[in-house]
Amino acid sequence: MSNQLNIILNGKNIKGNPGETILQLAKRNGIEIPTLCNDPRLKPFSSCFVCVVEVDGMKGMQPSCSTKINEGMKIETENEKVKIARKTALDLMVSNHYADCEAPCKQTCPAGVDVQGYISLIEKGLYSEATALIKETNPLPAICGRVCVRPCEVACRRNHLDEGTAVGIDYMKRFAADMDLFSENRYIPEVAESTGKKVAIIGAGPGGLSSAYFLQQKGHQCDIFEASPNPGGWLRYGIPEYRLPNDILDKEVAAVTELGTNILYNKKLGENLSYKELKKEYDSVILTIGSQRGTLIGCEGDDAENVYSGIDFLRNMEMTGQKYDFEGKTVAVVGGGNTAMDCCRTSLRCGAEKVYVIYRRTEKEMPANPIEIHESKVEGVEYMFLTNPSKVNKDKDGKLKSMTCLKMELGEPDASGRRRPVPIEGSEFDIELDYALAAIGQKTEVNFLEDINEHSDNGKLEVNRWGDIDADKSTLQTGVKSIFAAGDGVTGPATIIEAVAQAKTASRSCHQYLMGLTLEPEPKEFISRRDTFKELTTSDFLGRYQKQIREEMPVLEADDRVNFKEVELGYSDEKVAKHEAERCLECGCTEFHTCDLKKYATQYDADQKHFEGDYHAYELDFSHPFIEIDNNKCIL
Repeated sequence: MSNQLNIILNGKNIKGNPGETILQLAKRNGIEIPTLCNDPRLKPFSSCFVCVVEVDGMKGMQPSCSTKINEGMKIETENEKVKIARKTALDLMVSNHYADCEAPCKQTCPAGVDVQGYISLIEKGLYSEATALIKETNPLPAICGRVCVRPCEVACRRNHLDEGTAVGIDYMKRFAADMDLFSENRYIPEVAESTGKKVAIIGAGPGGLSSAYFLQQKGHQCDIFEASPNPGGWLRYGIPEYRLPNDILDKEVAAVTELGTNILYNKKLGENLSYKELKKEYDSVILTIGSQRGTLIGCEGDDAENVYSGIDFLRNMEMTGQKYDFEGKTVAVVGGGNTAMDCCRTSLRCGAEKVYVIYRRTEKEMPANPIEIHESKVEGVEYMFLTNPSKVNKDKDGKLKSMTCLKMELGEPDASGRRRPVPIEGSEFDIELDYALAAIGQKTEVNFLEDINEHSDNGKLEVNRWGDIDADKSTLQTGVKSIFAAGDGVTGPATIIEAVAQAKTASRSCHQYLMGLTLEPEPKEFISRRDTFKELTTSDFLGRYQKQIREEMPVLEADDRVNFKEVELGYSDEKVAKHEAERCLECGCTEFHTCDLKKYATQYDADQKHFEGDYHAYELDFSHPFIEIDNNKCIL
């Protein structure tokens, strides 16, 4: 006669062995019960309380790792009460988990690039592997290594040391990407077998190129329709070559087209390309049209001759191949963003004798990359802060003669969080000018709404109140089910890395649509952060790390820049790049991809702030030559 026990597990009659725990029984029957403290080599602790189950007739939840089965026992491992109990246990655990899952550089990157991971690979001299890791989320590393606005470096905790600078993340990205780009064994991702599906992508800027890169790997045929005669969008027509050389841009574009993507030039949706044609040939469309219509200064007289939109000024030079003749002239650039920096530095390269940047706030509030501001000053650009144009004055022929400006002072913060500039009464003054460039904003031009809506039979494409394409924030699907959108055309003028991040979302959703799947955004992961417990300061870092000054970027001398040669020269050799890689503090956890606490905290939607209060913050113990002891991560 069998001595096995009759057990009801999640409503099913099964056989159990005497002396067996509920956890062992469940595992033997293919049912996973989460556990963190259980080790089959040790006597059960029952301390994490994540493995609890409900047993009929027993009070409260029972730890499955230490509860032995009995004849007729009725067990539920996954009902609502059990889930709530497990979430509570996890909430308590993570409320005292003073540790980082991810480094802040990765968390701050819009595309979620694994910065710590690729820096580690660079330190080992594995440049193609580093590039492969970057390209999992950002297909344009050589481009971004030159022109990214670097939110990762703002978040870098090396800033808390007394060295004055973050880790040179972008410099190393550029080094690795260039090493790979010019190597004989470049990284080329695998492309899945053809699905037979075709996607039309409108625009060959960063959003369009990235969308094609991700979708082509899934086996979908991508064709990009570009309005201009060359690829790149704003990368080519808005960023001067002294920052981003066209040959680098062309090589990164080639890394997309070699996967099978086609680019068709001089094709503009709403003009010589109709949605009616696309609908016949393609299963889906992604709109990555950018936001490239310039605006003027926005004051009386800004229609004067020799007053240009900054982006038109930059675009016209690239389109025509001819630079403006500003020889001996005085130029004012109005604005404080990166386009303003490109305009003022380009004006000098066009021969201008004097270039002013007029900005209504202080330098501290300027949204431009601080490196660009610094380099513009090195090249001779002069700044007029707390100054705002009020009128453009014309001569008798309608040409720009001078500009009337007002001095400003900073008032209360506005919606952007920056203090609002307020005019100072009676502070008007004139400045004589030959040219003025407005770099104060861009607009999205959607001239194909009627064309799409006339021929769509599965929804309606709309724009929002700012004139940008209306799309679901989590999936980037538009009102037309087969059409998705990404980049500046959705967000308004933003950054390259934000366009790349949106392309990743749009391509994921497009793939789901093409495969007949439900559109679901990227699952949210639980991420533990030390910053959740307190704001980290210099005192948390000083004295704990060896001082090491940043390897700065070699640049052209200022007197050798009256041309469009690339100013930043790149790290000279591997030794420099590896030395900079050593500055990384490795803030993220080495067990990020295998951590059970993170896995279950994600599964049960744990909240690190649910039980706010006291917590333990232990010093790391590096006394062992090979083992790092971090009691902050202990779950017992």
